[in-house]
Amino acid sequence: MRARCQILMRRAGVRPVLVAAASLAAVVACAGPAGALQERAERTHVRATLAAAGLSLDSAEGLLESSAGLDGEPGAGAGAGARGKKNPLVAMIMSAAVPGWGELYTGNTGRARGFISAEAAIWIGYAAFTVQENLRTEDYEEYAAIFARIPEGSSSDYYQDVADYIRSEGDDSYNEAIRAEARSLYPDDLEAQRAYVEANGHFGSSSWEWDSRVRFDKYRGLRHDAALSRKNAFYMTGLAVLNRALSVIDSAWMARRYNKGHAGDPTARLSLSPEFSEGTVGSRLALEVSF
Repeated sequence: MRARCQILMRRAGVRPVLVAAASLAAVVACAGPAGALQERAERTHVRATLAAAGLSLDSAEGLLESSAGLDGEPGAGAGAGARGKKNPLVAMIMSAAVPGWGELYTGNTGRARGFISAEAAIWIGYAAFTVQENLRTEDYEEYAAIFARIPEGSSSDYYQDVADYIRSEGDDSYNEAIRAEARSLYPDDLEAQRAYVEANGHFGSSSWEWDSRVRFDKYRGLRHDAALSRKNAFYMTGLAVLNRALSVIDSAWMARRYNKGHAGDPTARLSLSPEFSEGTVGSRLALEVSF
């Protein structure tokens, strides 16, 4: 029986699968009344034979998985299937919530950092432009109160009228423009004209007159700067929407690549980054292709 066991093990050295099966059979067949020393010697012989074939009884992978990977490599396919798939819809929803989150879900950390960085820059820009608009609004309101006696807390329409006309009454004034508009709307009705002027004109405490053209133009410039900050803040929200849309499309693409077993980043990458220049905001949409 002992000689037979050794012959089987020598023949099994040709293929690892037969080595594993024959070696285990040898342990069972050769274990008997010879005692603990004989059993220990047989186990030592089995371990040495398996080690020569590149296997081990202590392998975490197990004999069947190791041999399958060596013979036709079905074990590699089983490992790839065991990792699971990524749901493109889930990736899209995650990216719609936070750009780059879907890329993290699919394991593309580099692309995720790009979208997250762009998102952070966009909202930092939005906050900066919003604060800037508030400060510039306070500047022109204070300037109007000092040099044109405009009451604080007036409506935005009133501040616009103050910017359109240098005075409320007299030549080239706001009230003259309202009277002309009333005559155009009600050419044959004097009462209607009067009512229209009283309802829309600025008289008494709401009247104004800039003491110079220079200060009038300065006030208009301050309002223009505040309006520019407000417009730039609005543009930043548009860039945030665009960044989300790009991340949603990209994360769905990355999920499909992951499910198909493609490793590494693809050769093409679409990225968005905000750009600021001389008080205006823009964006750079780049298509990066690797060769």
